[in-house]
Amino acid sequence: MNILHEFFKKITRELLRDRETMKSLSPSQRLRFIFDYYRGRIFLLLCLCLAGFYVWDAACQASRQTVLEGFFTNDDAGLFPAQDIARDFSEILELNSRQQVIFDDSLYVVPGSSADYHTASQSKIVAYVAARELDFLVTTPELTEYYAASLPVYDLKDLMPPELFARLEDQIYYATDAAGSRKACAVSMAKSRFQKGTASEDAAPHYLMAFSYTEHQDTIIRFLEYAFPAPS
Repeated sequence: MNILHEFFKKITRELLRDRETMKSLSPSQRLRFIFDYYRGRIFLLLCLCLAGFYVWDAACQASRQTVLEGFFTNDDAGLFPAQDIARDFSEILELNSRQQVIFDDSLYVVPGSSADYHTASQSKIVAYVAARELDFLVTTPELTEYYAASLPVYDLKDLMPPELFARLEDQIYYATDAAGSRKACAVSMAKSRFQKGTASEDAAPHYLMAFSYTEHQDTIIRFLEYAFPAPS
């Protein structure tokens, strides 16, 4: 306490002294004086404010419950604007201020590539799956085949309600998983609200796969129902 007291006394003395000095200066000289003698402290103050903001933001994020987390990769056509989808889906779920949906469309994976961005994207997917934080992944046919054989994916026939599965059965991708079992590993997004009717409708569709460890099965089902609205 004595150290802090002495520190603030010193700062007070310096401010009083500098105030007396500036009384004899013109406005332009005062600005120059402040810039020369206080820029270091101003910079330090800005750094402290920025650090405080990041700590506060991290604390707020940590205190919020994530109800669904999904990644969209290799979205060359911009079909899956993650922030817009997350905002729209959050409104449908009627989330409160302590809940959140987290979607990321910034990842781009090329198997075998040593490019930093591709490696970082692949590492992020693997890390989030290992931590059991990622609920679903939307990606290209090639990567769907690659991940279905190596990651713990849900059998969508077990996940989806029978009516929803029957409606999407012709869009299901079947594959043999890492345990050697053949199952419904993913569903094509070709007839989803995101790709249907777009200029990319005839292009190779992305596929959605859910991970078997997820605790958000009901929310994934809600997302699938949102992505594939029932015919009116």
